[in-house]
Amino acid sequence: MATYTIKINEKTKAGKSLVAFLKSLKDVVSIEKVENSQAINEALEDKDKGNIFTASNSEDLLNQCLS
Repeated sequence: MATYTIKINEKTKAGKSLVAFLKSLKDVVSIEKVENSQAINEALEDKDKGNIFTASNSEDLLNQCLS
């Protein structure tokens, strides 16, 4: 079985209809709603706030983390 990821705008009439149609194909299609993890959301917030750091290599990164 192949796995496909599609994005559907469920706020539109066509999007709602498409989701309803896909749900009706229970023998062929299984739908799993993907939720963003809290860690990803926190990382994106940090990025937006400018809380990012750079390191020239792994040794530099470790030195920054341990100091």
